[in-house]
Amino acid sequence: MKAKNAAGCELQTQDKFLKRHLLNIVIPMTALALSACGTMSQRADRAEFDYPQSNSFSGNFLAGKAAQIENRTDYASRYLLRAHEIDPGNDDLRRRAFLALIAEGRIADAEPIARILVDENPEDLFAVMAVMDAEIRDQDYQAALDTVSTLPQRGITSLIVPLAKAWLYTGLDQPQNAMTALNELQGNGSLNPLSEYHRGLILAYFNDLNAAEVALASAYGDPADAPLRAAEALGSVYERKGQTQKASLLYESYMDRHPQSLAMPYHLDRLAKGEPPTSTVVTPASGLAEAYLDIATLLSQENAVDPALLMARFSLSLRPGDDITRLLVGEIMEIQKRFDAAIIVYQSIPIESPHSWNARLRAASSYEQLGKTDDAIALLETMVNERSDRPDALIQLGDILRFDQDFAGAANAYDRAIERLGGADAVGWRLLYRRGIAYERAGNWQKAEADFLKALELEPDQPYVMNYLGYSWVDMGKNFDQAEDMLKRAVELQPDDGYIIDSLGWVYYKLGRYDDAVEQLEKAVELKPDDPTINDHLGDAYWQTGRFHEARFQWHRALSFNPTEELRADVQAKLEGKTPLVGAVAAN
Repeated sequence: MKAKNAAGCELQTQDKFLKRHLLNIVIPMTALALSACGTMSQRADRAEFDYPQSNSFSGNFLAGKAAQIENRTDYASRYLLRAHEIDPGNDDLRRRAFLALIAEGRIADAEPIARILVDENPEDLFAVMAVMDAEIRDQDYQAALDTVSTLPQRGITSLIVPLAKAWLYTGLDQPQNAMTALNELQGNGSLNPLSEYHRGLILAYFNDLNAAEVALASAYGDPADAPLRAAEALGSVYERKGQTQKASLLYESYMDRHPQSLAMPYHLDRLAKGEPPTSTVVTPASGLAEAYLDIATLLSQENAVDPALLMARFSLSLRPGDDITRLLVGEIMEIQKRFDAAIIVYQSIPIESPHSWNARLRAASSYEQLGKTDDAIALLETMVNERSDRPDALIQLGDILRFDQDFAGAANAYDRAIERLGGADAVGWRLLYRRGIAYERAGNWQKAEADFLKALELEPDQPYVMNYLGYSWVDMGKNFDQAEDMLKRAVELQPDDGYIIDSLGWVYYKLGRYDDAVEQLEKAVELKPDDPTINDHLGDAYWQTGRFHEARFQWHRALSFNPTEELRADVQAKLEGKTPLVGAVAAN
């Protein structure tokens, strides 16, 4: 069958170089229960929290625990803090309240609890970080250095401690000690890029621009393929050295490699206006915030969203206006299905920021997840009119309209996106595939078929395109041999995809090869046991092979999995005595 296809949404990432090291890092987080990532095809489904005010310990504690389970750290922090005030001696509650406050960004409120936790356990990472946060904001770098020195260097602290020491020594105006601290990261080759990046930032902070250039240029190999912040930092060094031509070439090269990024057009425009360079790091606190952001991003990439959110919150505490960090917090909230909170974070990014565009795209996605499709469409249509050179808002608009079954509207949005990209010959197979689905569902098979064939011309062995096209041909009773060959190849490429195997089974059914159909459809049901269409197909195949009781069982299963109204009516009719249609070829 045609696989349900929703718009993909990729989390913005800054660094792909340290994943191997992060795989070996384990952070126990017993107090926060955060859910797995949802997909664009899932709507938000959560209870609203509107607990009555309570002065009792049990009322606040239970409300806080329930909110934590639902990832509602806003409510969890509120109720658990109240419970802690009622029973300040409860150790488990103290840590729950502390972590909920950090997750919600209330680090100043968490500091008194953090000091108690550090007194109890000087190796409590996040409590130490909260105490450091207060000391750094007071610019007491020596106190912060003494605090972080209590942490053993194992697991995640093997990253945090050297970076923190380096930036605290920077605050103490001790560049040599800062460099020595960074050398602690050199023992693991996968950490060299991070070490060299921060070495370059610290050298630039001390105005040693030649050495900073060497470190930043070598950190990630090709600067045009480095994380955005590293490329920006190197460009800033070039500008500060008066090498605006080199900076411009770097920004242009980066833009060529990453055409969807709006940061480099911003820098090129700034250069053209003669405006001064921007800097990622202007204080030791912002340097440490950058280190926290790097670690938060890496943890998020590994789906360790609990510690990733905490690290991002600490980063924002030290550098409150950083838009990339706010984007990361919003994206983590989306993973937690806190779409309303994510929208608030995205809306906090100023419209003039080069990251506003991505923030608004993410906000539209969150509106859609909340079922606020009209708000998502209105936001995207505003963006479509705002930037006539960009296709991404149109593509996302098409995805939302397609998900909402406005297939004609989706096809129109994709048409406009493809036009902006220079026509069908200039786009990749994915966009043609999406538009082909919209055309087919809107009843325009001629255009749909042309898009699928063009997509296969661009990506000849693309299994999902072969599946959709092959299934469509079979469903229309045409091109059976070509469809069979195409679907066999798709199954070879994706042997564990129930939708594709169902399509092959349905070809055999249409050809009257019912035993072969049963074999494939049973595999498909094993892989997709709760899909109503696949269960219906297997029921039909069982019926044609004389397995009537099993057929009726499959049809009943199909009805239990929320089928479309059309499918429900067809299955119900078969249960009431209607004979399933025989294969089109077998009937001739």
